Amino acid sequence: MKFTKYSIENRLYEMKSKRARIWHRFTGIIKTVILFCFVASLFLGVSFSYGMFKGILDSAPDIQKIHVGPTAYATKIYDKKGNLMSTLVTEGSNRERVTYEELPKDLINAFVAIEDERFWSHNGIDFRSIMRAVKGVVSDDSSAGGGSTITQQLLKNNVFGGGLHEGKFEKYVRKFQEQYLALELEDQPGLEKKQIKKSILTEYLNTINLGANTLGVKVAARRYFNKEVSNLSLSESTVIAAITKNPSGLNPITHPDKNAARRKQVLKNMLKQGYIDETRYNEALADPVYERIQNVNLSTSGEDKPYSYYTDELTEQVVDAFMERLNYSKEDATKLLYSGGLTIYANQDPDLQAIVDKEINDPENYDTAKYSITWRYTIQHKDGSIVNFSEKDIAKYLKEGKGISFNGLYNSKDQANKRIDEFKAKVTIDTDRILGETIDYVLEPQASFVLMDPHSGEVLALTGGRGEKKQSKTLNRASNVLRQPGSTFKVISSFAPAIDLYGATLASTYYDSEYTVGKKTFKNWYSGGYLGFQSIRDGIVYSLNIVAVRCLMETVKPERGYQYAESLGITSLVKDDENAALALGGLTRGVSNLELTQAYGVIANGGKLQKAKFFSKIIDQNGKVLIDTTEDEATQVMKESTAYLLTDAMRESMESKRAFASDVRVSSTSTRAHFDGMSQAGKSGTTSNNRDIWFVGFTPYYLAGVWGGCDENQVLKDAGSGEYNGGTGFHKDIWRKIMAKIHEGKADIGFEKPDSIVEEKVCRKSGLLPTSGCYNDYRGSAVITELFAKGTVPTEKCDYHTSWGAMLVPENLRDLDTDDHYYRYQPEETEEEGGDEEENLSNGRVIISEQGPGIKKGPSN
Repeated sequence: MKFTKYSIENRLYEMKSKRARIWHRFTGIIKTVILFCFVASLFLGVSFSYGMFKGILDSAPDIQKIHVGPTAYATKIYDKKGNLMSTLVTEGSNRERVTYEELPKDLINAFVAIEDERFWSHNGIDFRSIMRAVKGVVSDDSSAGGGSTITQQLLKNNVFGGGLHEGKFEKYVRKFQEQYLALELEDQPGLEKKQIKKSILTEYLNTINLGANTLGVKVAARRYFNKEVSNLSLSESTVIAAITKNPSGLNPITHPDKNAARRKQVLKNMLKQGYIDETRYNEALADPVYERIQNVNLSTSGEDKPYSYYTDELTEQVVDAFMERLNYSKEDATKLLYSGGLTIYANQDPDLQAIVDKEINDPENYDTAKYSITWRYTIQHKDGSIVNFSEKDIAKYLKEGKGISFNGLYNSKDQANKRIDEFKAKVTIDTDRILGETIDYVLEPQASFVLMDPHSGEVLALTGGRGEKKQSKTLNRASNVLRQPGSTFKVISSFAPAIDLYGATLASTYYDSEYTVGKKTFKNWYSGGYLGFQSIRDGIVYSLNIVAVRCLMETVKPERGYQYAESLGITSLVKDDENAALALGGLTRGVSNLELTQAYGVIANGGKLQKAKFFSKIIDQNGKVLIDTTEDEATQVMKESTAYLLTDAMRESMESKRAFASDVRVSSTSTRAHFDGMSQAGKSGTTSNNRDIWFVGFTPYYLAGVWGGCDENQVLKDAGSGEYNGGTGFHKDIWRKIMAKIHEGKADIGFEKPDSIVEEKVCRKSGLLPTSGCYNDYRGSAVITELFAKGTVPTEKCDYHTSWGAMLVPENLRDLDTDDHYYRYQPEETEEEGGDEEENLSNGRVIISEQGPGIKKGPSN
């Protein structure tokens, strides 16, 4: 206020004037309101900003709970000899963990120099870099660089998902949180700053994308230089450090010039910051590093092969193990397998696998080579409609259009190609547009092989097919394909449970003759008649269908045979399989080679079930053992005595034997698989119409199962039509050759006989203790020495033989024509009566009785 005369008079006037007083008060109120609003707005603005900023920080992840390092790492699988078998990766997991100690100093300095020059001194954020970045944005200078530190980049990649799919506001929020967490991360009580910095840098170098589907410096060193990261030179280190800014655009394989320009900047920064001197700078620039990269790329370009059949099945077993043992969901189990950085020790023996692969793929083991095809052809007509064709359309065209009897197999690739071209000409016109065509040729017949250690359950080798494997997770005929097991199932479903559960013995007999159950009449695999009474041993050695079916129906019962097969590890049965055909392997779905071989492993392992194991241990990236299968205990599912008895019978099936008969000729079925110098036991199997052929056998050392057949179930051999697609014996040749090779140099220690096994002489026709008539059977002596489990030796005497050796066939079986004949003995008239029976038999003659079932004349002297 001015204290002049005018001012004083003017103020006195205002105080006396009513109008003036009102105006003065009004303007005072307005000023007060304006001031209040300004102060209130300022307060609200500050409060809102503070609240928003605090909300952003409060919503940031808890530094104590987050994992700032990468979580996705490649899984490595090693074989029994420590060789790397396979590397399992999925998107975002092709990395291997490196420690700080493995990192060369030049590599560390190169990344710090180009990405965050004050990394070792700042506290998580670098204000100078931020201001430089802001200046670059304002001046539109793209070379100014970014403002994010290595710590912030680590958080961005592993905590904030790389900042993908962000709007502007979300980006600013993430930036604030990133800076806040960077400060938090580098300010951890109780930890030295240098140790924190080393940890951050290590995680960063494990995280970053370095092009060519490589993540982290360890994998990048192998990809570009075929060496371990610790052996990288200065020149090589700067190549890798140059990639980070743009992994695709600065890839040194596809864009060497661009990478070289960025690499030069890295070296300049290192020189400027004192990490290298002028001499090393010039040496690095003069290094022809990009030539080496191209050479490495050429030499390793063919190494990305599909997983083997063994690895395919191993991955499935690992996922199942995570689900069963660790209660993972399938999704989480699969994620852990392919991106958990696990170390898996497989049970594959590379030397044995090489032998198996060689024999399975050796053309000399097959006397024919045919091809099935998988063909896809897509065309678009002029009107825009799209039509798809496959190999099935070609087959239909040949059968219906040309009247050709076609079974889906071609004699050569050329023949297949000609048929394809012929069909394409029929369905394609000039205005059609071909959208795609693929073809894959499959060698036929196919085969699969499983090799195990029956005592540990380790799967030592496995192949799921012959021919080139072009993709991972393709058809695995050893583990994922179900086929009819044929006669191999006689032991599993009929003979084994009869002996193990129902008191039968190898000497127990069943009548081999035409046999009907319901509407199904069963016959043997061979022609020429029936053998009459045959033992379980005979049923195994000569693979007698009727004996197996009668044993199942009369002793075991189908439901119990079904349950027993499941107890041996067969999982593919269904309730409809509880019928007589179960004894012969006539199943609804079939079995896999792996499970059938595993089931025979119970016999080879003294009655103990060892589940097939493809790996011994799984270790996580921190060294913790997740699963150790070597600690798994076998389950006793069969008596030890039963296992030995079955082994002995199957041993005999691999030796040259002839059935005890006068008119029917039947030989042992597995001699073709036999090799010299080693105890061995096994069982063959051939399905109806010769569509599947099997042999499963074992020695004291190894257990192996082989399958042969065509993928689309074509017959392997048909005498009636003359069709021939490989025959029915090549699989035994393969089994014999593989087993002979892998046993070279091994001593034959034989099969150990348990104390529970005893011997006794019995009649082979009745399975009971012999009488004099058993010795005098018209086909020769019917007395054999058989093995028994203690307590099962028969005590009754044979009642099937007369004293002169004729067969007393039970009345209900006499109408059936078999090799068991009844005849009466008529001694020749002599002057002296009497004499012993043996002498009378030698002097007498045999006459077929009218009561007998046979129609053929018996032996006579």
